[in-house]
Amino acid sequence: MTPQGLFVLTVGVSLTGALVHMLGGSLLFIIVFQTAPLWWPEIFGFHAPVLAYAASLLIATATLMLGGVPAALVERVTGATAPAAPAMWTWLASVAALTLAGLALGFG
Repeated sequence: MTPQGLFVLTVGVSLTGALVHMLGGSLLFIIVFQTAPLWWPEIFGFHAPVLAYAASLLIATATLMLGGVPAALVERVTGATAPAAPAMWTWLASVAALTLAGLALGFG
């Protein structure tokens, strides 16, 4: 699989995990949703459907960012200058592990 395909799959896993958090009403989603006045601009208003979608995107983004740390370490160790398959596989595995751990540890 190409690095671009792995990237699309990684983003898909992250978004799917965030949607499962939202639809399942997980503790993580509730915390992010309830703290919306801290991270959501007041000018956009506090409409529940919009906040639910934004909270889901926030969870997906945080999952992608945290999952990228091991991939960056792999790129650093291998000395890759362009997106390489080992780093992308590491990123996918990290995002999948974070998603499954979040859902399994009572956050789902």
